[in-house]
Amino acid sequence: FSYTQADFVEAHCSDSTIVDRVTTDDGVTLTLSPYAKAAWAGTADSVYRALLYYNQTGEGTAQPVTIVRVPVLTVSAATSIKEVKTDPVTFESIWKSKSDKYLTIGLYLKVGQSDNEKATHSIGMVCDSIVTDKQGKRTAYTRLYHDQGGVPEYYSAKYYVSIPTSSLKSDSAVVTINTYKGVVKYGVGI
Repeated sequence: FSYTQADFVEAHCSDSTIVDRVTTDDGVTLTLSPYAKAAWAGTADSVYRALLYYNQTGEGTAQPVTIVRVPVLTVSAATSIKEVKTDPVTFESIWKSKSDKYLTIGLYLKVGQSDNEKATHSIGMVCDSIVTDKQGKRTAYTRLYHDQGGVPEYYSAKYYVSIPTSSLKSDSAVVTINTYKGVVKYGVGI
């Protein structure tokens, strides 16, 4: 594993479940050899957000070790949601990609086995308002939407989610997250 690297990427699918190339958040395009198989990548000629573990094998080529889908959250107006759920999570980090395309949040969700087949987490991002200052700079005030959905809280599992910065329609964002230690707010330039 000493040569294995990990990068957040936009993964291109040449065919259903086949990832043939990726572009990292640093803007580097890598051709995968052999191609990566991803059951979650069901649409040919599409791009998915993912976390790729790989070994670089040459200039512009990489051997995939594993590829994991990273959910891309849709930003919804708080007024369009009947009830904004903010069940707690364990927050780890938030950052803007070097490409300026995404805000990525690292967090832990409490999970466990349930007899209820419909028990599932729901994650999203809601925008409460966009405020314009005297200089014309726009700030989006957002909250992480999280519905525990009846999933038991036995142990923690790590997840990443990304938000396209273009969907925030602002120059900066204040992201509010309800954690097990209380509500936290993070300001991020876009």
